[in-house]
Amino acid sequence: MFTDQECFKKQAMVMARNLTHDFYEKKKPVKDILSAADPHGFSWIGAGKNEVFCTLGMACQYFAEQRRERVVPPVEIQDEVYEVQLLARDVCLVICEYLLNVTPETGKILSEWQRKTIIVRQDEEGKCFISHIHASNPWSFMHDEKVFPAEIGRRNFEYMTELLRQKKFQEIRELTKRQNQILFHMVQGKTYPQIAAALGITERTVRYHVNEICARYKVSGRKQLMAYLFEQVLTISEEHLTS
Repeated sequence: MFTDQECFKKQAMVMARNLTHDFYEKKKPVKDILSAADPHGFSWIGAGKNEVFCTLGMACQYFAEQRRERVVPPVEIQDEVYEVQLLARDVCLVICEYLLNVTPETGKILSEWQRKTIIVRQDEEGKCFISHIHASNPWSFMHDEKVFPAEIGRRNFEYMTELLRQKKFQEIRELTKRQNQILFHMVQGKTYPQIAAALGITERTVRYHVNEICARYKVSGRKQLMAYLFEQVLTISEEHLTS
């Protein structure tokens, strides 16, 4: 017996969200991520030029190989929106929109929106399957057959860190000497353990000071702090150009 329409729509949205997170956060093998694929027919149109797959086997093989070669770096997802349309009593269309951010530890800076549609089917017993996935290309810098714009991402990262170095953190008077030291190493892209080793303090102390800095600037976490400081640098640069 088919599931109630509202229950079906909620289940379809949960499946779409879980698949999106599992795929980008890489916490599960590709085969497990696609374990809910429709046995009566599955297709996937991905973001890359050659990512068109009409069978589950083709999709699993391609993305498993991509995962092994680490072509796409770790990505965080923010600002998700999922809308579900009931196309028939047994078919839902899930429209997904979310912001993809490459994690700073990769040494690349990229952040773009992706849109995706997922078709979910339910059988007469109320079991749901993913029949089709179509993802837009979030990386507007991609050309030819590249899967990820690594060169652009690296150049953006280097540009940002150079601007931040020019700001000379030691001159931020409202921060303590230790906080300035920690920020200096953060700009170099160092992890918390690396910063702790460089300064001869514990990782817990590093995190404490970072939390204090974040609280001062009213930001949440390391990434937002870097974004805030980057924005300040750009503001200063624009002021110099107009003065």
